[in-house]
Amino acid sequence: MRDLNPQSDNRDQSSTEGQGVGFSLIELLVVIAVIAILAALLLPALHRAKMASKNTACKNNLRQLSIALQSYTSEYRAFPYTSDGNSGRTWWMYLAPYYGSNYNIMNCPTFKGEWSVERAIILDYGLPMFRPPTGPDKVGGTSYGYNGFGVQSANAKTIDSRDRTLGLGFQVNPGQVQPVVLESKVVSPSDMIAMGDSFLVPFWPVYYSFVLAINTNLPPERHIGGANVAFADGHVITEKDKKLMDNGEANRRRWNIDHEPHWEISF
Repeated sequence: MRDLNPQSDNRDQSSTEGQGVGFSLIELLVVIAVIAILAALLLPALHRAKMASKNTACKNNLRQLSIALQSYTSEYRAFPYTSDGNSGRTWWMYLAPYYGSNYNIMNCPTFKGEWSVERAIILDYGLPMFRPPTGPDKVGGTSYGYNGFGVQSANAKTIDSRDRTLGLGFQVNPGQVQPVVLESKVVSPSDMIAMGDSFLVPFWPVYYSFVLAINTNLPPERHIGGANVAFADGHVITEKDKKLMDNGEANRRRWNIDHEPHWEISF
């Protein structure tokens, strides 16, 4: 006979429904495998998007610094010193009034230095010196460097020249008088490196220099194998590290105000 108890029917129905919504172990493993595959496909794309965003932010910083440099040269018809021991100022301090003294634009989001630009440099008898890092796993220095010496920076002996510089600004020692580099001396502003992502100091690999130095050592990874560089006419590009350090004629020319390769200076 049919069970006329309605509660019995409800128990049977709920039991059947409960069995229909479960996952088998194989189904669960398949779902986990699909999620893992999707994650493996998406994570590199997310990483590239993150790096592209940081690269854009860095290029925007350099663009603002370029505008500040152009404003400075429009007013003084000359470029700022790399560093000035008489005033205790560096090139970015000279440009500060033209970017509202907002030193945040001196901080690249990919920069691994320990100190902000306000604390990265200390003055020693008027000369800027690097604040040392606090541990062996840290580095000091600044996010961006200035092309103060051109290809002279590849050979320390040539930087001692007191009558000229191939870059945009002399380093002035306390009590010393140095000429400024006139804006009119730059032969090819559109092909003259002015500023860019800083490099580690040769033979002193715990500091990122505020002076760009061309040499045979590739800079550490900053922007997926490249560095951001601003030119004297104001435009900014991302340049492959290998090309930026190239010892060929075209690259040597764009470091120098006279747009000559200066083969007499060795790397």
